[in-house]
Amino acid sequence: MSDTGPTDPPMDPKDIFELIIQADEKLKYATEAQAEVRRWQARALLEQARDAARAVGNEALVQQAETRLADLGASG
Repeated sequence: MSDTGPTDPPMDPKDIFELIIQADEKLKYATEAQAEVRRWQARALLEQARDAARAVGNEALVQQAETRLADLGASG
């Protein structure tokens, strides 16, 4: 998995949304033993999604990612 950087082409909004879904699924299907690792993985996916959404100027996806990151901060 690579970070979206200045040399990478911008991500498609559909792909950005998929990152958010993947993060949700990491949390949804985590067992108690996996919870901490899954939160860390979800946070990384959400940060990647947020940054990619900013890069393409999609404020709605930025907000979705930031809301989920805030929820993670409150629960973790």
